[in-house]
Order: sequence, then structure tokens, then C-alpha cells
Amino acid sequence: MKSSVKSIFIILCLFAYLRPNAQEADTSLLINNEFISNQLENISASKDISLDFSDLLDDYAYYNKNPISINGENCHKLVELLLINEIQYNNIQAYLSSYGSLRSKAELLAIDGFSKSEVERLLPFISFSSKKKKTKYKFKDVFKYGRHQLISRYSQIIEQAEAYSLPNDSALEYKGSVYMGNPQKYYSRYSFDFDKKVGLGFTLEKDAGELLGSSGLNDSIKSLVGEKVSLFDFSSAYFYVADIGIIKKIIVGDYHLEFGQGLTLWSGLSFGKSSDATMLKKYGRGLVKNSSVNENRFMRGAAISLGIKRIEFTAFYSTNNIDANITFIDSLENKEISGIQESGNHRTINELLDKKVMNIRSVGGNISYKANKFSLGYSIISNTFDLKFEAPSEVYKQYYFVGNNNLNMGLDFTFNLKNMRFFGELSANENSALAGIIGNNLFIGNRVILSLLYRNYSKNYYNFFNSPISESSNGRNERAFYMGIKLLPIKNISIDAYADFFKFPWLKYGVSYPSMGAEYLLQINYNPLNNFGLYFRMKSEFKSENNKEEYKFLPQQANTKKYSLRINLTYSPIEFIILKSRFETVSFSKVDKNERGYLLYQDIIYRPNNFPLSANLRFAIFSTDGWDSRIYAYENDVLYGFSIPAYYDKGQRFYFNVKYKLNRHLSFWFRFSRIVFDNKNSIGSSADKIDGNHKSEIKFQLKADL
Repeated sequence: MKSSVKSIFIILCLFAYLRPNAQEADTSLLINNEFISNQLENISASKDISLDFSDLLDDYAYYNKNPISINGENCHKLVELLLINEIQYNNIQAYLSSYGSLRSKAELLAIDGFSKSEVERLLPFISFSSKKKKTKYKFKDVFKYGRHQLISRYSQIIEQAEAYSLPNDSALEYKGSVYMGNPQKYYSRYSFDFDKKVGLGFTLEKDAGELLGSSGLNDSIKSLVGEKVSLFDFSSAYFYVADIGIIKKIIVGDYHLEFGQGLTLWSGLSFGKSSDATMLKKYGRGLVKNSSVNENRFMRGAAISLGIKRIEFTAFYSTNNIDANITFIDSLENKEISGIQESGNHRTINELLDKKVMNIRSVGGNISYKANKFSLGYSIISNTFDLKFEAPSEVYKQYYFVGNNNLNMGLDFTFNLKNMRFFGELSANENSALAGIIGNNLFIGNRVILSLLYRNYSKNYYNFFNSPISESSNGRNERAFYMGIKLLPIKNISIDAYADFFKFPWLKYGVSYPSMGAEYLLQINYNPLNNFGLYFRMKSEFKSENNKEEYKFLPQQANTKKYSLRINLTYSPIEFIILKSRFETVSFSKVDKNERGYLLYQDIIYRPNNFPLSANLRFAIFSTDGWDSRIYAYENDVLYGFSIPAYYDKGQRFYFNVKYKLNRHLSFWFRFSRIVFDNKNSIGSSADKIDGNHKSEIKFQLKADL
């Protein structure tokens, strides 16, 4: 056995040093993975939605082929892309002002805030040229030099869930518990891009349990939901042109809008608090295409952005059918909406009945002025729903939106004064409910940045297309003050810490009183070498909830406390192998309920620079006392695939992910994952129940680049 392992290792080493045609950098591994993985873990813990940052990966792929000049006016894009943080950007600008252009990696390493590993991660996306060469294109160049990409993916949970055990004909009797489709998941995506000047693409997806066409349905089911079944359950497409005179961009099809600090108009993926304690300011991309598989939060229609010197104007129109929970009143023609569905699942009859039942028509725009040290923007959006939001019966929903029309408008700004960077936004809706956020990044020399942020969101503020920094997921009924600091005490060591104090003036789901809480984080990062990195993190959360053990007319309020401790080590013993180890422990308490848990995993990443095969695998063991002590951990996946499972109960989980580049046009991925529980005879509940103590998933993906 030992000799076999040794032989395999020697073969891998030989393969790693072979020199065939150089392959492109794998941007999914070169990105600021730690920052993004932390953000996705945080979002998964607070929202029960599918996460997709495909658009961000598209940007990484583009700038990997078209690097950003670190000496040019677009250097700020590195912050927007989460490749560098605020203090690194500030120190780069200070260096350029004092010494002129950066010319090498060695000069970049000399700037405070950059470790060797961070510089290596950044290099594929930057150049040291002073100016970007402007190239004049002819129309025929679009077809000659444009790049095509096609991705197809198949995935499936191998074990059969209970929802698949009954025939489709029984779906009428069990409308919420029979999955009418097969357990396979299909995903296809095509894109064409010519230097971000012309682009088009489409995305198709069928989730597990969803129907692939309606041919197999009986007449009764077909008459009920047949019109809602298509070949692929979700489809999306876009076409854009950019940089034609004063026209910055025109998009027809599906797109996103990102402006200000996310209070008034922001439909795309948005990040919040993280272990990088001073990364609070949002950098909206304005008008951008949508290629993700989030089935409800996007615009569908047309939009245009115009730019004249320092002024940019964006106007848009969108009409989109979205999922919602229907309340029937008197007749089928008289409907009201009790809430919006965001899962995107359409597996059962009940889920299909909620599919695309409400049309939302949106119109609005943004106008902005940008100077060197000052920017000002104004956004407005009017939403018209063809069905009315009903007045909810729950007391905590007393200030929720009711009606068919909603108007939001907001003013955002940035302002630089010496060593201070102010930013903020004030937004209002038609009933004069206000939401505001103001922040400041204070640079104290080159080694300290202090971030202060105050947010105040009214309890009756409602906005469907917003995504501000918030403790809750809806951006309302919250007042909070945040303090964060990043210290660079000595070379290769950075310290991040924050304290966030929040208050909810009105009731919330599961909290029958006005409540408050706090969150604290401390992280120490040590990166002495290019092949070694270590960080240590402590985090604590304090909140209030109803005590579910006491069902009285007014439930008793209970304080919850959650503490977590994480140690993460990254080490590369040889050039093409990376080892990542993590240990995390969690404790949760509420009245007389106490839970503890831990997660320990080991990653092995095989990534040779000039060999077509790369792979990564993980083995994890975990043990928690229950759901409240669960631990989220980001997993490496196939390109444009995302996995952030919750580890809870007791067991083991492993996966391996293999990529093989067949030639410069074709790449293939295979991924297998399995979770095994030590103390269970079944997994899941209701429709998702699986007999046995294990659950496995396979994925196959093919990518063609032309």
C-alpha cells in the first residue's frame, strides 16, 4: 500500500514538471477565495436561498486575460473586484503620488499591507504598464476576435428521496410532497464576448425534481400546471453593446442594477460584514448583464447608460414574472399575495402553482456625477405589481408593504477629505419612510484604517430591489453602529476586528418584542511566506429570541449567545500542492439550552502550472449537538458551481473535484461528494427524507472555449 501511494506521488510530481502548452490561470482558484468564502458562509447562515456569483467570476476571467494597470485610473477596479482591500488601495495611491509608477512585483511587495501570498494572488489580474492602449476596432473584428464559451453540467443526488418514490399521478393527492420530475439537475450556459464591447449569452437550468417538459403528465395535472412547465424550468438571456460614443452600455434581456450603497437600487449579489473588517463600502457596477441562476432577483427588459464627461445617466424598464404565495379571495380572479418566494424550486404541484404568478413592472434610473474626490448620485425606481400584497395578520408584519405600487428614491455620495473617505446613502419610499447609511474610512498612516458606519432603516421602509449592509435580510426595522479596524503592526501580520451594535425597534419573526444585539469579531492573519498562511478568528453573537419552550400569550424573551473559534492553516510544501487545514468550534446557549460543536477538515489541492490535470479533495469530521450549533464551510466546486453546506449532527464529509484540460478549447470537471452521519438511520424530513445514513452527489461538467 505504501509503495502504491509513493508511486502515485512520484507520477504526479513528474506530470507537474512536464511542459506542454501553457494553460490559462484558473480564476476560480486565484480569486480572493478567503474573503468570498467567508461572505458566502455568512449569507448562507442568514438566508435560505441559492447563491451564485457567476457574474463576478466572469469579471475575474476577463481581467485575467486583460489585466488592470495598477498605475492607471482603473486601479480602483481591484477594490471593486475584492482583489485588494481599502488600505492596500490607499497605500498604492500614496506610493504613486510619492514615487511614480510601480514597475515590478518587488516594488509592490515593499508597500505596506501586501504579503507575498497576496501579491502572487493579485499578479494574474494586473499589469505594471502606465496606460492601457486604446485599440480601434472594426465591425468585422467582433466576429473575428470574439470569444465563445459553452458550459454544460449534469448533477444528481445518488440516494433516492421519498418525494421520488410515488408516481406522478399521485401528485394531485399529495400536492406538496411528490416531486414530479427526475432527480437530475441540468445546467447550460453560453456566452459570447468581444472585449466587453459586445456580448450575448443565455443560461438554462432544471433543478432536481423539476419537470423536463410536460409530455409525461396526465391530463388532470397538465390542465392544472401544464402551462407552467417548459423544457428547462429557468431560462435567461441577454445582449449588450458598450462604449459607442456617449453610450456606455445598452442591455436587452436580463440584467442587474447596482448603485450607491445598496439602499435604493441594487439587484445583484451584495456582500456585508466580513473578517476583512473595513471592507464595508459598496462599489456598484451600475448596469451589468445577468448570467446567474437566481430566478427572481433580476431585471428583464432593456436599459441604457450614457456618459458625458463626469456625468453618467442610466434609464431602465423591466417586466418580469416572479414566484409568490397566493391568497385566494372569493374567486380565482380575485387574488392577493402574502409573500414572495425566493427558492426557485418548482418540483411539486404547490410549488408550480406559485411559479411566475405575479408580474412586477419596474421603471426608473440613476444619474451620477463623479469627480476625483467627490461623487453624487440619485436613483429612483417605481415598481407596479399586478397582484396586491395583502395586509398580513401577524403582528410583527404590521408595517410590511401592502398594495400594488411602490416607489423608492435615494441620494448617495462619496467624499474624500485628507485621510478620510466618507460614503453614504439616504433613501425614501412613497409613504415617507426613510432608510439611511453613512460611513467613514479613516486612514491613520499606512498601517491603520478605522471604519465607522451608522445605519438606520425605518420599520415601514420597503424595497424589493435593495441589498444594504444589514443584520437582518430585508433592510428595514434596524438601527446600528459599526466600528471596524485593520492593523498592520509588522510586516506579514494583519489584525482585523469589529464590533456591531444593532437594535430592532419593532418586532421580528420569532421575536415578539423590540430587541437588540451585538456581534464581535477578531482575526489575526500571519503570512510570512508565499507558501504559508495562518489565521486565527474569534467571533461572538448576542441576540434575543422568543423562548419556544414557553408558549404563553406573550412568549418570554430569551437571550442567545453564540461563540465560535477558528484556526485556518494554508501550506504549500511544493509548488503544485497546497494543503489547507481548518479547525472550528462553536458553542450556543439559550436559557437552559446549550449546544456545542466542532468541524475539522483537511484540503489537498493539486494544481500544477503546466499540466492539464488539477484536483482538490477534502475530508471533514464534524460533531454538533443540534442545528443551532451548525457550522458553514465553503467548498471548492466545478466552475460556476457553488457549495456551502451546513455541518451539523455527527459524521464525516468528503469530496474530490477533478479538472482535466483536454486541449486549449475543452475542459472537463468531475466532482463527487458524500456525507455520512454516525447517529442516523435517515437523512432529511418529509419529501426530502432519505433512508440510510449517507447522502452522495455527483457532478459532470464540460466547458468549450472558442
